Amino acid sequence: MADDLIISGDGSFEVEGRSYRIPAQFSPREIFSYRRLLEPIPDVPGGTELSDEQLCVQKAYLFRRAAACVIPGLETGALESLSLAMLTAIHRWIVSHRPGVTIDVPMSA
Repeated sequence: MADDLIISGDGSFEVEGRSYRIPAQFSPREIFSYRRLLEPIPDVPGGTELSDEQLCVQKAYLFRRAAACVIPGLETGALESLSLAMLTAIHRWIVSHRPGVTIDVPMSA
C-alpha cells in the first residue's frame, strides 16, 4: 500500500481498490459517536499503564472505529492496512473540512 492517503476536495479516497466518500454532513448521532470514540481516555490512578506501542495500537483502533461510524460503507476491517499516520490524515481532513465536527484529541501520529 502507498505511504500516503490522498483525499480529494470532496472527501473521496480509495483504500485497497474501493472508493469511499466522506459525507458533506453528518447526523447528530454520527457526530456524537465520532466525538465519543475520539475522546481522550483519562489516566486511572493505579490502573493499567500502556506502553507507547500499546497506546498507538489503541489509538489506531479507535481511529478506525470513528472513521467507520461517519463514512458510509466503510468497515473497520478495510482500514486495517492503513498506518496510524494515514488514519490520522482522514481525521485531520474531517476536522478541517467539516465544520460541524470538532474534537479534543491531539492529531499526531
